[in-house]
Amino acid sequence: MPKSLILFRSGALCALLCLCAPNLFAAADDALVKTLPLPDTAKLKPAEVKELADARADFDKSRINLIGDALATAYAQIGAIYARNGFNDIAAIAFYDASQLAPKDGRWLYLRGVIANAQKNSAAARADFQAALALDDIYLPIRFRLADTLMSQGDVDAAHKLLLDALPQHADQPALLAMLGRIELKQKQYGAAIEHLQHALKLEPQANALYTDLAVAYAGQGDAQQASVAKAKAGPVPPAIDDPLVAGMYHSDPQLSGPPLQQARQLLAQHAFVLARGVVDEALKSNADDVEALALAARIDALLGKHVVAQAEAARALKLKPDSASANLSQGMVYEFAGDDANAYAFYQRAVHADPKQADARLLFGNALMRRGQYAQAAEQYRQLAAIDPKGDDVDARLAAAQVADGRCGEALASVNAGLAKRAEDGDLMQVFVRLASTCKAATPQERSMALDYGKALYKQRPDAADSSALALAYAAQGKFDDAQNSQAEAIYEVVRNSNTLRAKMYRETMRQFVAKQVPDRPWPADHRYFKPPMLTPLSAPEAAKPAAKSH
Repeated sequence: MPKSLILFRSGALCALLCLCAPNLFAAADDALVKTLPLPDTAKLKPAEVKELADARADFDKSRINLIGDALATAYAQIGAIYARNGFNDIAAIAFYDASQLAPKDGRWLYLRGVIANAQKNSAAARADFQAALALDDIYLPIRFRLADTLMSQGDVDAAHKLLLDALPQHADQPALLAMLGRIELKQKQYGAAIEHLQHALKLEPQANALYTDLAVAYAGQGDAQQASVAKAKAGPVPPAIDDPLVAGMYHSDPQLSGPPLQQARQLLAQHAFVLARGVVDEALKSNADDVEALALAARIDALLGKHVVAQAEAARALKLKPDSASANLSQGMVYEFAGDDANAYAFYQRAVHADPKQADARLLFGNALMRRGQYAQAAEQYRQLAAIDPKGDDVDARLAAAQVADGRCGEALASVNAGLAKRAEDGDLMQVFVRLASTCKAATPQERSMALDYGKALYKQRPDAADSSALALAYAAQGKFDDAQNSQAEAIYEVVRNSNTLRAKMYRETMRQFVAKQVPDRPWPADHRYFKPPMLTPLSAPEAAKPAAKSH
């Protein structure tokens, strides 16, 4: 698209307030638009009502002085806010107004179609998508949604031709190949379907949902053996489709600051992965040899399951600057996302040597060392990480776990005690103390007593599963196994309710020890991620929009 895909930042509307235009043009634009009704906000929370009212007030104030494209953008922005809050009827009017004010901007027609689909109006959606495609035949999500709409209307051949026309320019897009294959299944073109589905899987091996389609295609050819093999590999992960326009409409962007790569990192911190990738892409358009941008693009693409693309980006960054810490780190991450722990380890080591203050490299190198059973070396990486970023990713717990695994729980306890002298109000560090003092044989009776007091205080302030299980350890260390079981039962209930089967399994193992009146000899179960850090794995499309929960 000719304009930026990152459209719906909350700050953008404020930036428009300073634009002025003659009243003559404003009046002409007013004649093109429909009046936006006010929503019934009775079912919203008070904070949501206020946010929506403030946004509408800003819009009503700013639109008076806007014309043309600027006014169209303002309508699109308020339309996005209404869509996010479930007011599709008003959003539809807002995007209609935007498309009337800027009739050559395919973005607003496309989003009109998205809203029409949400309203179950496939005829209007088809017309909007076709009009958007006529203005912009590059942005692939328009084709995807138009093809999907054509399929829903029974026009399978038209959907197939629509996607086939885009294949020469987009043969590296697994989502396009996957959708082609699925359409060809409906057309009973099993050979073509297999070819396209296999190509999609080669580009995006994590998209294991495609094996279900492959199984159908092989069965259609009468190859029961291949169908059985494919079915055994089937999983829930679909191919990822990057659609920054729709992501921007339904997910409110945080306030961003600084140069593009800094903004991309801010978006990553907010789990806005697709939007972050769009910002990096803009940076690469300005400078295709930007090593930092290539490295960051490789990390994001690897996270989103695009291994082939990510590998190419990481390799290019390394070729441009072999001694770059970022390039080596990204190459390591690409390998780890692909399941190659050995090569990942080597590149993390290079990244740490290239920049000893690179926090991500220290963390990932430490994790790789833990997986190899090199606990003392891992502890040193975590110790360095704690010096670089004291509030980093569970660094105190990771350091303690590495020291415990290395047979040095007393040293770990002394280190945490020293930390608490400086950070007495740090609840996470206090929980590490509770766990260590309750399970380490080197702990004194006074430390075990303090652990129980701290455990009760933490549970009172934030009674989540992590603090419940820590309190259970403290009770057990005092021989109060009935209390330990009660507290552990609360922790199990919480993680089961949140469908965390792995933590539930570990908590039940600890519960069995309490029933046998045994105190665990580790602050966390042996299979906990602090002792056995899992390898990086790509996100599925739904997971990419879901923030990861912190767990202990």
